Amino acid sequence: MTGISTNADDVAARIQGKADRLSAAVATSMRSALLAVEAEAVKNLSGSGSAAAYSYPVPARTGNLKNDRVVSQPSAYLGIIAFLADYAWAVHSGIVTEFAGRGKTRKVQRPARPFADDAVKAAQPSNYIFDAVERVMAT
Repeated sequence: MTGISTNADDVAARIQGKADRLSAAVATSMRSALLAVEAEAVKNLSGSGSAAAYSYPVPARTGNLKNDRVVSQPSAYLGIIAFLADYAWAVHSGIVTEFAGRGKTRKVQRPARPFADDAVKAAQPSNYIFDAVERVMAT
């Protein structure tokens, strides 16, 4: 009986190499996508300080909203941008709390300025990852 020779070890090594390159490409492109979204969000929060109330891009009166943020990448596949100013959600959603007299408050709808959603739309972060995956797969 003759032995069977295969290149299975070679194939497995090539597949593992491609998997490793894919993981590295996704992690790197996720970081690039995260920074692109952050840059777009900062643009959306850099309106003229003398602009009218509720204008967009959001007027930068103190700079607190755009400066009080955290950008992190806890894993290769997850990016987080958090705007920490107390009023970040109110600006984004337009839902604000107003004084209603006699110690009471009420929620009212003002013009929403969805700076974070608009940043994601403008930056198109998925394209960074798709492009990186395509480059690895082409090699």
